[in-house]
Amino acid sequence: MVARFPFAFAVCVLAASPGAAEDLPWLQVSADGRGFIQAQSREPFIPWGFNYDHDGDGQLIEDYWDEQWDAVESAFAEMKALGANVVRIHLQFGKFMEDPATPNRHSLEQLARLTTLAEKTGIYLDLTGLGCYHKQDVPAWYDALAEQDRWDAQAAFWEAVAKTCADSSAIFCYDLMNEPVVPGGTKRRDDWLGGAFAGKHFVQFIALETKGRQRHEIAQKWIGKLVSAIRKHDQRHLVTVGLVPWSLERPGLTSGFVPERIAGDLDFISVHVYPEAGKVDEAIETVKGFGAAGKPVLIEEMFPLKCGADELSRFIDRSRPHAAGWIGFYWGTTPEEYRSAKAKGAGTIGDALTLSWLELFEKKTPQIFSPVHAVSCEGHYQRHLQGIAVEPHAIYWSFTTELVKTDLNGRVLKKIPVADHHGDLCFDAGRLYVAVNLGEFNDPQGNADSWVYVYDAVDLSLLAKHPTPQVFHGAGGIGIHNDSFFVVGGLPDAVDENYVYEYDRSFGFIQKHIIESGHTHLGIQTATFAGDRWFFGCYGEPKILLVTDAEFQMQGRFELDCSLGVVGLPDGRMLVASGRCVQDLGCSGRVDIAVADDEVGLEILGSRER
Repeated sequence: MVARFPFAFAVCVLAASPGAAEDLPWLQVSADGRGFIQAQSREPFIPWGFNYDHDGDGQLIEDYWDEQWDAVESAFAEMKALGANVVRIHLQFGKFMEDPATPNRHSLEQLARLTTLAEKTGIYLDLTGLGCYHKQDVPAWYDALAEQDRWDAQAAFWEAVAKTCADSSAIFCYDLMNEPVVPGGTKRRDDWLGGAFAGKHFVQFIALETKGRQRHEIAQKWIGKLVSAIRKHDQRHLVTVGLVPWSLERPGLTSGFVPERIAGDLDFISVHVYPEAGKVDEAIETVKGFGAAGKPVLIEEMFPLKCGADELSRFIDRSRPHAAGWIGFYWGTTPEEYRSAKAKGAGTIGDALTLSWLELFEKKTPQIFSPVHAVSCEGHYQRHLQGIAVEPHAIYWSFTTELVKTDLNGRVLKKIPVADHHGDLCFDAGRLYVAVNLGEFNDPQGNADSWVYVYDAVDLSLLAKHPTPQVFHGAGGIGIHNDSFFVVGGLPDAVDENYVYEYDRSFGFIQKHIIESGHTHLGIQTATFAGDRWFFGCYGEPKILLVTDAEFQMQGRFELDCSLGVVGLPDGRMLVASGRCVQDLGCSGRVDIAVADDEVGLEILGSRER
């Protein structure tokens, strides 16, 4: 099946992201502890945005927000236009503290100004503090402090920031520090900073030696102290800490910030993940490991640094069951500017990487905010699921002898009894088109009675019946493409190809297409055109997914069950149906999100619950 509703769906996507400037809802962790919601409406909130950690010349924001405030304003407008709802700002300790106890008043005023800009732009802030990225800007007195004195100075920093920002709903969270580490072993360090990357020190140690203490206990106490400092002035905003991926208890290098052991005082866990080429599975396992803490997981940094944009896209897709949001990078240059430089031959390799990321961000934005998600259909039914269709506000389920309409959360809105056998269906322009066979399936003699029934999608009233006698072995599935309907159906055992019957919008027969697919058990059950190809679900053991181009030339044959329903979404993803029947209970249905994959046909994102 394929659903055609691009304009209406775009409206839904826009409605899912923060709206009016200066009217940002307050945010909190959801009741299930897996994500975030708007506090008053209880609507879900998915962080999706950028680290705005420096400009294109490598300057940190405090280096230019006095003389070049217009650049900051432009960057916020550009990030908003790209689809971001969160911007991560990295505040440098040395710019905010005059001495261990005295904040820099001007820097706090500029922070307040930045908060106002976020409110007006309609973007939330992830405020990451205690940065020492440029070693030359770190005060000598700060480096000279003993551990507890350093912690006291850090607490003073956070007290000042929290007091400044407490009343603004534009604050998504306070991130205590970027990539803190507790030293391992017994040897004392002589430097609070980790090694430099591209001239910046992103890793910072919170102690120089353990002195016999457990590393995670040091991390716990440090977090507890800084959270207490924040809570003196701000009881409402969320608190997290941005962790390196090697924080999990695994052999080799570790940070001491084991998620399960340090999560108690945090509202959620943030992790920085840069998937490596060919190792997306490993990156997903890392994200799942951070989820073991039982709190929402934010992927606070990601970028195609060690893999291509295609694999980063796959990482985002596959991490969706485990992550509550994603933040990449923006450095003040728009995709159009990168493309212009490339056209003039002036672009660098770094520019090309960043452009690939920004184009991926634009592509992913409607998917991230899509209201369509994996869901189970409410209730049980006498016969098994035959197909699904979707539109901006509803999912339609054909259970052989019952046609069901639910909202996008699976709650039943309407259901009606229908003739046996209603099969696969598609949605188009406010109507449902269902492949129906009132006769025999798969009979070599062709004793089928094939039809397409048309229903009003609003109230499921029957509008028309169109005979399709050319579907000789029984109509079972239907899709639409280029203003033509395409009906598929059953086949006898001896046939080693499949047939697709094309009709015009009045169901006048146009032609019969042949798919050189090899034998599939009982023909084809479901059909949808998505992207630039057809997807056909077939019964059998194993069940088969056929993929063809628009002209029905084979592109792949895969062992994947799409026989109970498959449909393309406007954002490029797909829904794949599953279901089961239990004696004395009935039959159920579920849809899961999937993405096209040349190796396996479709990749189901997350587990297919039954």
